[in-house]
Amino acid sequence: QRGREHIILERRRVAERWRTERWDSLRFQLPNSWLELPGKTYAGTDPNGFTHYQDVVRFIVDYAAEIAAPVRSGVEVTALGPGEGGSSGYSLETTDGRIDARHVVIATGPFQRSMIPEYSRAVPSSVYQTDAINYRNPAELPPGAVLVVGSGNSGCQIADELLRSGRRV
Repeated sequence: QRGREHIILERRRVAERWRTERWDSLRFQLPNSWLELPGKTYAGTDPNGFTHYQDVVRFIVDYAAEIAAPVRSGVEVTALGPGEGGSSGYSLETTDGRIDARHVVIATGPFQRSMIPEYSRAVPSSVYQTDAINYRNPAELPPGAVLVVGSGNSGCQIADELLRSGRRV
């Protein structure tokens, strides 16, 4: 709106987690027809398919360019608190200095840190452990059977990929 500055703070690059925290074969976990942002819908030829994550990256990056999103890349929010002097706004501490804001939307995605149980430390070091953020493909794993813990979308896709590669899962 006129007289207000809107900004998007991005810790690294637009769609960073899609770029660097996904395994090689990841597919969008909903049908392509669900790939939509305000004013931009999926325009491909396979609305019932599941697009590769690199296409999701392109979709998001193209969208940001199309709407001229006011992105400040490389700025991480390190703290958020009430505005100074009892104002009704907020104060954000960032790697680029303090920002005062009337409103804040926290759009971090559903999973920011792997949920690795404490007892995993008791597993012998001879057993290789990784998580969905760091997993890339079956070839990077040591030989042998694989136990996938978790039956969410990521766990199911990774288990399927491992099975198709000939692993015992």
